[in-house]
Amino acid sequence: MKSIFTFFSLIISLSIFGQLNVSFVGQVEYPSESSDIWGYVAPDDTEYAIIGLECGVSIVSLADPANPVEVALLPGVCTTWRDIKTWGEHAYVTNEGGNGLMVIDLTDLPNSATAFDWTPNIPGLGTLSTIHNIYIDEFGYAYLAGANINNGGLLYIDVHTTPGQPEFAGAGPNIYSHDVYARDNVAYSSEIYEGSFALYDVTDKQNSILLGSQETTGEFTHNTWLSDDGTILYTTDEVADAPVGAYDISDPTDIQALDDFKPLETLGDGVIPHNVHVWQDWLIVSYYSDGCILVDGSNPDNLIEVGNFDTFLQGITGFNGAWGAYPYLPSGLILISDIQSGLFILQPNYVNACWLEGNVSDASSGMGIAGADIEILSTNVFDESALDGDFATGYAVSGTYEVAVSKGGYEPQTVTVELINGEITELNVELVPLIPIGMNGSVIDASSGNPIPNAQVRISNEDFDFDISTDASGTFQIVNFFEGEYEIAAGIWGYKTNLLTNAIDETNNTLTIELEEGYEDIFSLDLGWEFTVAPVQGTWEIAQPPIGITGGAPFFIAPNEDSGSDPGNACYVTGNTNAVETSLLIGGSTTLTSPVFDVSQMTYPSISYELWYISFNQVQQGPDATPMYVELSNGDTSMVVDSIQYLDLDVIEWEYHEIDIPEFMTPTANMTISFTASSSANFIVVAEGGVDHFRVFEGEPSSVITLNEQFEMNIAPNPSAFGFQLTYDIQVPVEQAQLEIFNQMGQLIEVRGVNNQQGIIEFGSAYDAGIYFVRLSNGIEVSSGMKIIKY
Repeated sequence: MKSIFTFFSLIISLSIFGQLNVSFVGQVEYPSESSDIWGYVAPDDTEYAIIGLECGVSIVSLADPANPVEVALLPGVCTTWRDIKTWGEHAYVTNEGGNGLMVIDLTDLPNSATAFDWTPNIPGLGTLSTIHNIYIDEFGYAYLAGANINNGGLLYIDVHTTPGQPEFAGAGPNIYSHDVYARDNVAYSSEIYEGSFALYDVTDKQNSILLGSQETTGEFTHNTWLSDDGTILYTTDEVADAPVGAYDISDPTDIQALDDFKPLETLGDGVIPHNVHVWQDWLIVSYYSDGCILVDGSNPDNLIEVGNFDTFLQGITGFNGAWGAYPYLPSGLILISDIQSGLFILQPNYVNACWLEGNVSDASSGMGIAGADIEILSTNVFDESALDGDFATGYAVSGTYEVAVSKGGYEPQTVTVELINGEITELNVELVPLIPIGMNGSVIDASSGNPIPNAQVRISNEDFDFDISTDASGTFQIVNFFEGEYEIAAGIWGYKTNLLTNAIDETNNTLTIELEEGYEDIFSLDLGWEFTVAPVQGTWEIAQPPIGITGGAPFFIAPNEDSGSDPGNACYVTGNTNAVETSLLIGGSTTLTSPVFDVSQMTYPSISYELWYISFNQVQQGPDATPMYVELSNGDTSMVVDSIQYLDLDVIEWEYHEIDIPEFMTPTANMTISFTASSSANFIVVAEGGVDHFRVFEGEPSSVITLNEQFEMNIAPNPSAFGFQLTYDIQVPVEQAQLEIFNQMGQLIEVRGVNNQQGIIEFGSAYDAGIYFVRLSNGIEVSSGMKIIKY
């Protein structure tokens, strides 16, 4: 995924950015989406591509790679996922739609190909129906991952004894495996929901032995592939902005993380790595919306991108673009399956990286400097020094470059280096520390000029982050402060947060920050909201979206940004990680409650806020009707006044909500508002939500006269999954009184006559799930409305 703005820039990106050391050879487009890909070489040395399609498998002859020809199209159950491997003259194809393992006879290519579905009933396990992934080792054993039996744990299948006739050989641990690689009777299982890979000795297919395991950086381990020498395992995590990882597994009991690779051009854009393969010293990665990326792995401590070809140029990320990559044809061609655009045939030019490695230290003390920025100018390459000051980076193209080295509190340096392909250039830089300046500030009331004690102040930039509070006189002081451009936030509950940007230096190092009185929280600071802890995960926290995307199903779990109605860039969310499995609310509920706010002196107090929410039923594989509830309290009375639910996972966006407090209860000096997100205790229903830009303001009363003293009513239960019971006491003539129910659109949906001045009315059992408003009326005057929620 590269940024495309005009037709001219599209041509430029195709000719320059999309083809670094990789050239286009040919393409086959399909009317449906594609999934994984594998290659096959026939006995006559003709090369073929075998690509999974939504409702079948396509076999393409590469006899003339620039003019590929489909020679067979084998129908299969329709499914998003297919994975393919070959052994001898047969291909084996998995899917998650049913019908087990497809076995394809390739012996008559290019004339034809035939297939059947293998669906054995395995004693003690059940009938094989769906399978997520497959790998076949050098001994002719197929390893099935993510099947409908054995809890998705590994299954071992003999495909060598009788070609084309699989035989069950054993089962591994019943731990769900998303993908698997195997060599020398060791299986490397990507246990995605454990967030780790595991090594199993599978010499005895009836008795798998765990050798070791390792959590990966993204905690959502999608696939693994072993280096040719068997010492380094490369991994992907299928979540936004996750890396390709390198791990030394020479001692399975002491696995060492070596390096993480991320494509720098789209860093932070939410790009997702999918599958990594290894050919000699290079990694060939299908990187979804970034296409095919080549990484030099000959120095696994310092992984450098040396080639790329972008197959997806639509300017969005997510589960789009390159699904699979196959680099093992004798011709050296790389086969890419692009979900939207089909088969790409590419010619790589494998080159070694130009490595730049060294240390950044303090010129006075000689100690290494952590967090120093190292940038190769005129490129997109940058790095950050480790705790000891060491860094390791590099570039694909040799030449003379300027390298900028900087760290807050030090004088920056720019040095010239010569980068050479296949060589390590060493660069050691000593930075001279700056003399710190002091800075002072105060926070005052914008109207009175009076100091505001205990106000929170955050002063930050790329290098520094100071969090302080004002003292009893409303002032603060930072002794070790360095000049620069800073973002400043100041606030306290009862005042509106003030955001500003200031250049602070030795002659301009005093700040006076004014705050306007009022209740408005943009969540740039923690102003004292409280929350209950979620039973498993998903507790409310202040965070800066985007939260990211799911790792398993193709839908977003967040709007990817905070509300646009406030100047800040943060909100409250129920968990904030890139992986859905570690972000979603699981196992129960969590409630976010505001500090107390006083509206007793306001004429018609109203509140507003913005929300988003999803609730997902994992059994039904779709949205759940459970909403997020909003509860208002005046210190004496508490009432659910609002809710939000989404029934369409394609529409996850912020919603503006507004509540007039007098319509629900008597405004007091002890008001609070709470937001409760809920998931089921049995883990079937999971949820995710956000709250932003809470404010209190003077609203406008309705033009309808409300006479609360003439109408008393209570509705219970509320909310309810069944019906409601209204208890009322009215002081108007009963022949003129009636109960009126409106839907959320303001449409009158039901009217009930009221025959007594006191009584009980049952209603709502047949209502659809949603929000309704209830009031009593005498035809001219009405009671305050009550909101009810049916779920």
